[in-house]
Amino acid sequence: MLRCSDVICAGEAGQFRANSDSVGWRGSTGTTVVHPTSSIRRAEWFEGRLRLLCETDGEPDVFALDGFKDSDFDPLWKFLEQSCGVYLKKHRPKAALEEGDFDAAMRSIEDGADRVDEATTGSVQKKAKEADLMKRVEAVRDGLDQAVSGDKQALSRVFAANGCERIGRLRLVVDTVQLEVYNTDPRWQHLLSKCATIEAVLKELGTFRLWKPAEGHSESLLKRAMVKELRHCQGDDEVPEVQETKEVTPPAPQVQEAQADVNEPKAEAETKPVQPAQPKMPKVQPPLQPHPEPEPVPVAQKDKAVASQLPRNLRKEVAREDRDGSRSPKARESRDDADEKAERARRLLYTHPNSIFEGWVWKRSRFLKIWRRRWVVLLPGQLMSFKNRGDVDPTELVPAGSIFRVYSADGDVQQPRCFCVVVRQRNYYMVTDDETQKRTWMQEIEKELGFCLSSEAHCKEFGGGKVTQELS
Repeated sequence: MLRCSDVICAGEAGQFRANSDSVGWRGSTGTTVVHPTSSIRRAEWFEGRLRLLCETDGEPDVFALDGFKDSDFDPLWKFLEQSCGVYLKKHRPKAALEEGDFDAAMRSIEDGADRVDEATTGSVQKKAKEADLMKRVEAVRDGLDQAVSGDKQALSRVFAANGCERIGRLRLVVDTVQLEVYNTDPRWQHLLSKCATIEAVLKELGTFRLWKPAEGHSESLLKRAMVKELRHCQGDDEVPEVQETKEVTPPAPQVQEAQADVNEPKAEAETKPVQPAQPKMPKVQPPLQPHPEPEPVPVAQKDKAVASQLPRNLRKEVAREDRDGSRSPKARESRDDADEKAERARRLLYTHPNSIFEGWVWKRSRFLKIWRRRWVVLLPGQLMSFKNRGDVDPTELVPAGSIFRVYSADGDVQQPRCFCVVVRQRNYYMVTDDETQKRTWMQEIEKELGFCLSSEAHCKEFGGGKVTQELS
C-alpha cells in the first residue's frame, strides 16, 4: 500500500492511496475518487503535480493531483512501473532569467571591468582585479547558460527590451575591457560564446538591434562606446561587431602565387581568417622549452612550394631544370644544391635588399586578439611588419636588443605553427604557413636581434626606454 498525505484534488486536501488493484484519493470531507490500475494509460509529473490519464468505458479521464513532496516521486515511479506498466514521465522546469537579477550582475561586471582598466598595466593589482572580475563573470555566465537552454521567446523578452540594451551593454563591456592574464580563461571564453549565442537567437527571431549608450547612461559606458568607435575608425575593428572579440583561426597554409612583375609589387588584399579557437587555461609566461623539431620537408616538395611563388617565366625555367636533372643520376646525387637554388628564388620576392628573412604570417593584434595577415621583414637591426608587401611604413617595429625570448607558442593560442616574440610590454604571436618557416623565423630572430638580458648593463640601459614603437 502506497500512502501520501496532504495531496490536493479539485481544491480539497486529502490522502492519496494506491495498491496493486486501484489508485484513489479520499478528501477530508469524505469525497472519494478511485480508478483501477488497469485503466491508467499515461502518467506525468511536474514539480509535485501528478497527472494520470485513465480510460474508463472507453472515455478518457484525467486524474489531477497536486501537493506531492519531492520525496514522493521515487515511490510513485516504482509503483506505476510495477503495478500499471506505465512510465512516470518527469518534466523539468525551463530556466528563466529574471531581469532584476541580470541587471544587478551586469552592474557588478561593469564595476569590475572599470577596476581592471584603471589598474596599472603589468602590475600585481591588475592581475588581482582581473581574477575578481572572473568570479563575477561566473555568475552571469551560468545564468546565461541556463537562459539559453530555456525558452527562446522568454530570452527575447529579456534581452530585446529597450532596443537590446542588456545584451548591448554586456557586449560593449567585453569588447573594451583590457585583460592581460585572463583573456583566454575558459570562463571568459564561455561568456563570449553565450553573448554570440544570444545575439544569434535575437537575430533569428528578428528582434536584434545594435545598441549604443545615449546621454544619461553612466560615464563609464559612454567612454567605452567612444573607445570602441575610435578603434573602428582606426582600423582595429575589422570584423562584425557581434564577433569582434572572438579569437579567429588562421586558415590552412596555402602558397600564394607572386605577381607577374616582382619589381612593382601591388598591395594585396588581406584575407579574413575563419572562426575561433577552443578556450584554454591562461598561460602568462610559459617555461622556456627547447624548440620542437618539425618533420623534415622533402626537398622536391620544398622546391615545388618555392617555385609556385615565382613569376611564370621563372617557374617554367625551374620546372625545366628539375625535369632535365631528374633524368641524370649525377644530378640526383647533388640535390643539396637545390636548397641554394630555392634560396635564390625566394629572395626574388624580398622587398628590402639587406633583409635576412621575409614572408607572410598571421599576427595577433594587441587589444582585440584578432589574427591579421602581415608581411614581416627581419633586418639586421630590427623586425618590422607591414600591412601589404611593399609598403613603406611598418605597422609594428621591434628594435635589436629588445627581445627577451622567442619560443614555440602552439599551446598558448591553440594554433599549430605559432611562435612568440617576447618584449617588455607585450608578446607578439605569429603563425606561419608551415613548420619550416616557423623554425627559420625563430632561429633568425634569436641570432640577429639578440636578447635584452645579455648583460646587466644593457638591462639597466634598456629599463629606461620604450621597447617597441607602436606606429599604427
